Formats: sequence, C-alpha cells, structure tokens
Amino acid sequence: MTDSPEFHADRIRVNGYTIFEDLLPRALIDSLRDAFDRQLSEHMRREPSNRGANRYQMYLPFEPPFADPRVYENDTVLAVVEAVFGNAAFAANPEAVTSICTYFASDTPLPGSDYQRVHSDTQLLFPENRLSLPAYGLVLNIPLVDVTEENGPMEIWPGGTHLWPGGSDIAALAQEMPSRRVTMNAGSVLLRDLRMWHRGTPNHSDRSRPNIALVYTRPWYRFEQKVPVIPRAAWHEISDRARKLFRHAVLTD
Repeated sequence: MTDSPEFHADRIRVNGYTIFEDLLPRALIDSLRDAFDRQLSEHMRREPSNRGANRYQMYLPFEPPFADPRVYENDTVLAVVEAVFGNAAFAANPEAVTSICTYFASDTPLPGSDYQRVHSDTQLLFPENRLSLPAYGLVLNIPLVDVTEENGPMEIWPGGTHLWPGGSDIAALAQEMPSRRVTMNAGSVLLRDLRMWHRGTPNHSDRSRPNIALVYTRPWYRFEQKVPVIPRAAWHEISDRARKLFRHAVLTD
C-alpha cells in the first residue's frame, strides 16, 4: 500500500525523501506559526542571520505550542523512522522506539535571502572509504506556511545523493544532476535522509517562510548540532515514549 510505513521507508531508501501530505491539522500549524513569528522576531533583535543573508537557524524552546506530541512523536512519522532504521518491533509495539530525537530547531528564509551552497546535513561516517551505507539520520521538515516557488522552497537532489560515498566535488556534480524544489501545503511534512544534497533558495515573497526541523538518529549516532533542551517540569509531563526519544536531551531547572 502506498500509505504504509514500509512504502514511505522504501521511498527514503531509494529517493532519499518522502512527503506526507496534509499530515498536521491547519489549526496546529496556525498556532505554531503565530508563536514562531514572535519567537523569531525576538531572536532577530538579538542575533544576526546565521545561514546566509536573511536566513536564520533558530533552536526552539520545548514549550507549547512547539512541544506538541503531534510535532515530535507523530505516530505516522515515527513508524517510518523506525522502519528505515530496521526496528521491526515498532509495528507491533509503538512504544518500542529505538531512534533518538537529537535536534529541535528551525530554518527560515526571509525576503531577500539568497541561494545556499549545495550541501548535506551531516558528515559521512567513513569518508576514507567509498561506502554507501544505510540511513543513520533523518530530518523532519515542517513548513508553517504554504511553500511555493516564490517564497524560497528547499531544493533537493533525490535519487542517490544520500548514498554518495564522498570523494568528489558536490557543487560541480550538482550542476549536472536533476533536482526538485519541494513545494507543499502547510500541514504537509517532508522526511529526508540527513545525507541528501539540498540547499535553500531565495525568498521573493513579502514574508518569512518558517520551517521547523527535527532530526531523528539511530541510538549510537551523535548529530553534530546542539541537542534539545527540556525543562524538568516538561520532562515529567511528556510520555514514556517521548522520554525515550529525548533521552540525550539536556534537562534544565
């Protein structure tokens, strides 16, 4: 079946990504966007853009509405994550997660942003050898507005770049390979291999294009970015499954 976890897992194995159309309710997206706009406005007053001109990476606070289980432990998404990582037990017991959520942040191109360089979101495990390995990390991208050709969609290079073994010039190769600009409705989400080549494109609209990003990894892999920070009070309120997902988070008083 084309909506089964294994089908989406196979899409990631072959193409490097899959999309879940209209997965999240619009009311949740609207709530996230309103809170995000306020958070980004405060962040921009304190910090310069850090992902190129008019483009901001920003860590998110683990508080409502961002700390919503539909965002970080979505049943549909987790079923595919666990399938990609080979956890057959999850299908029978959704509490049996082995993956870790190691990143809880965002990336937002504002009007006036430019092209990013073509890149991967992680390092190759064995760059000294030309090996193509199974996925060890997946990124969940949740846009908070409709993503159009105008407002800076992510451009991806599917169909094999997530299996690239290294040793060549990404920028030169990308010019010779087909790419896709990922447009989708707010409420749809993109799940992709950490290694797949991609870049941000210019935002020619009149408002920001906010995008929440979470990273799920195999339990032994340590992503290169800051781990989620969770208040102890919130930690005691989340589910047992969520505590497994965030077992490498930093707890604060």
